[in-house]
Amino acid sequence: MKFNEYISVTSTQMIALSVCKAADMDVLNPLYQLYQESTMTFHLVDDQEKLVHLLESLDASLIQSDRIKIHHAASDVEAAEIAVGLVASNEAHMLMKGMVSTSVILKEVLNKKHNLIEKPVLSHVALFDLPNYDKAVLITDCAMNIAPTVEQKKAIIENAVEVGHKIGMKTPKVALLSAVEKVNPKIQSTVDADELKTHFNNNEDLVIDGPLQYDLAISKSAAEIKGLDSPVAGDADILIAPALDAGNVLYKSLVYSANAKVAAMIVGAKVPIVLTSRADSSEVKYLSIKLAMNNI
Repeated sequence: MKFNEYISVTSTQMIALSVCKAADMDVLNPLYQLYQESTMTFHLVDDQEKLVHLLESLDASLIQSDRIKIHHAASDVEAAEIAVGLVASNEAHMLMKGMVSTSVILKEVLNKKHNLIEKPVLSHVALFDLPNYDKAVLITDCAMNIAPTVEQKKAIIENAVEVGHKIGMKTPKVALLSAVEKVNPKIQSTVDADELKTHFNNNEDLVIDGPLQYDLAISKSAAEIKGLDSPVAGDADILIAPALDAGNVLYKSLVYSANAKVAAMIVGAKVPIVLTSRADSSEVKYLSIKLAMNNI
């Protein structure tokens, strides 16, 4: 399936988004686009005076809308507590990071009083529309887990596969990325990949193979030239990065050098978390919210 098919939302009725530190036009612009397209509700957490001023400059009618809820917060820490509290109390179904540091909002998400952590690991999952690939692909983990152990990688894979199922991937093909396609004791990611492949080999929810080089994962011609017989090679739906540094470089290379379209979120909590960078475009924020809406 194509990127737009995976993020299409059939219904937005009764969906609410909690936005931590929303008083910035780069945050409000994608929200306003969704406001116009949908029936969803927006909980905006930040300095009330600043929020009102920005909303009035965007569209004066927003101040009177019953779908716009303003929650005053005098600091980043207070904003995080309020925004996370809204999803913990089921008043909102998604959480979004605005102009606040990742550490502040994640610290509140991890606060046990909210009881938000559902899975063994929180992980970053990104949906990419690649210029030279015939379908959209999920890539994980590019932003959360620095050097995941095999056990953590199992959870990262399970998180990604669950996302895949929710957006319409029936039996996703999972590629365990590394620098080579053969197990090499000197390259830990190949050893991990071999163990992970064995672990998931009889799991009917996915098809998995690895270690695989990036070209082998997405190029059938590369796989044919190298004589690789694999059910995943050249047809991967999910790419598993060996570690955060490799995943992050791949993510940013695709965005900035290949002009790839992307939507991303954090999963593993009871609600999806839109945790885009403050440098991300309005389009990335907009698409990321739509991806999250399909994972409620």
